[in-house]
Amino acid sequence: MTVTSVKPGADADLLKIGLSDGSLFFIRLSYLPQTIKGRVSLYISHSSCSNLDLTDEDYRSLSFASECVRVERKALQLINRAEQTRLGLMQKLLHKQYSEQTVKIVLDRLEALLFVDDKRFAKAWIQSRLRHSGSKSASQLVYGLLKRGVDSRIATVLVRELYPPELEKKAIQQFIEKKHLLLDHLTPFELKQILLKAQFSKRAILLYLEDR
Repeated sequence: MTVTSVKPGADADLLKIGLSDGSLFFIRLSYLPQTIKGRVSLYISHSSCSNLDLTDEDYRSLSFASECVRVERKALQLINRAEQTRLGLMQKLLHKQYSEQTVKIVLDRLEALLFVDDKRFAKAWIQSRLRHSGSKSASQLVYGLLKRGVDSRIATVLVRELYPPELEKKAIQQFIEKKHLLLDHLTPFELKQILLKAQFSKRAILLYLEDR
């Protein structure tokens, strides 16, 4: 098997490879092992040289790089529709029957290029939840991020940053109105227990009770 043609793609890292069996496919140099990457680069720089002979290992490397490009394109399609977490994107790609090794390598590259950013996803998700459901507790927001694959430390830090107790206190009032709680019929202890059960933070509950 030999490489018979190499044509540039949409960027310097993307190439269209033609083989002696008539097959054509795209690869990224980034997804090739250094050994064959150097040989392909040399082939490109000496376009008048003869065809590039491939070992079986070379062919497997080119096939793997081609699969990475296909996975990358599918990942970018999903990202263009909506912000994604790494874990959520991985699950969707694995569901498409792509290999786990390929998906991990592609996601490493997309993370390095900031196409995938769990912090950015978490910020957007928190802000969206607060716009559409103001009665959420901080714990519910953290749990929602964990379910979507965001690291617990990132989730906790960003919820604290974007949803301080002062804002959560307002959510408590909305929760009380939504549940039609009659405050005159509840002792502070009873109200506190209801709010704790609804997963509001102790600090936000204390602020609310102090203002009653």
